[in-house]
Amino acid sequence: MTNELLRATPFHARAAEANGLNAWENRGGFTLASSYGDAHGEALAARFGAVLGDVSWRPRAAIAGARAEEFVSRLFTRNASRLSPGAALQALWLNDAGGVRGAGVVVRMGRDSFLLASPCEDLAWISDAAALYDVTVRDVTADDGVLALVGPASAQVLRAAGLDPKLEPLSLRKSFWRGLDVTLSRLGDGYELWCKPDDALIVWDRIVVAGRSFALCPAGQKALDILDMEGGTPCAGRDYTPAREGFALEPSPQSLGLSGLVNREHTFNGCAGYLAAHPEMVLTGILLDSETPAPNRELTRASRPVGRSLGSLYSPALRRAIALAALAADAAAPGTELMLDGGACRTAALPFLPVPAPILPSDGDSAQ
Repeated sequence: MTNELLRATPFHARAAEANGLNAWENRGGFTLASSYGDAHGEALAARFGAVLGDVSWRPRAAIAGARAEEFVSRLFTRNASRLSPGAALQALWLNDAGGVRGAGVVVRMGRDSFLLASPCEDLAWISDAAALYDVTVRDVTADDGVLALVGPASAQVLRAAGLDPKLEPLSLRKSFWRGLDVTLSRLGDGYELWCKPDDALIVWDRIVVAGRSFALCPAGQKALDILDMEGGTPCAGRDYTPAREGFALEPSPQSLGLSGLVNREHTFNGCAGYLAAHPEMVLTGILLDSETPAPNRELTRASRPVGRSLGSLYSPALRRAIALAALAADAAAPGTELMLDGGACRTAALPFLPVPAPILPSDGDSAQ
């Protein structure tokens, strides 16, 4: 068996220059900076200023065809066919039995075209389903370089760079930016700036120059993971294993506490299995009395099992380990004392910390 070669993102040259410790990791077949020297410091910087992260690796699929509306309506647990162009929603897609195959953001790009952005790659299965509707599904991950700009100062950085930061969450806007075609979106915790691969280094340099007045720094994948978990975002691969078998019952949306991403009045693939699944669990946070993460552990209350932890990381902002957990509703109230691995822990409302959302400058503010 031959090993598949890792690919470089369009921003790799600039990331390599900034990555003094040469710390890299594999995400989706791409080599990404794990950190730029201090992952915890980078995560904290996103809470007080702004950070720049390379998220080009996150899989993206273009869905197009005359029956694309019909297909996305059937595929996802929320009705993406009702979106207007440039608008997006978060949704799941399930297998035939109601198990969670993936979660992502669905964007309407045009009358007969949609984009699925998700860290959970499932292109072959979605393509097979789309063929029944004469709809094409194409991997477009390599078509763009994508930078994430996260933190309260991120809007000021964009304005200083000459981009209008006023954009509603879960939407995108195409722009012509000083000779370059770019797309600005808010599909995650902050902004995403999309560009053609050949323009990537110019885009990186422009943002870095604009960010000097705002202490902008690059952030590696570990810091972005910390921000995701502090924001209460469950992630396939870290928090759960997708149900890739056709009739696998687990994980169900209920067992992951993700029923909020399901419209029970909507008809979608796996709907019958979802409606017949076991009682609801609640997605909640766990604060550990330790700095040591404890993923995928049983949680008990008065010696009674009440759920399991999912992913777990150390939070530098909270100075302790945290975890996401799927819990029985009667054990999920914030502040409930539980036991994990023989040690005490307690539940916390999600997000653990407010998402470091951009603070939009007023119209009277001038670019720095």
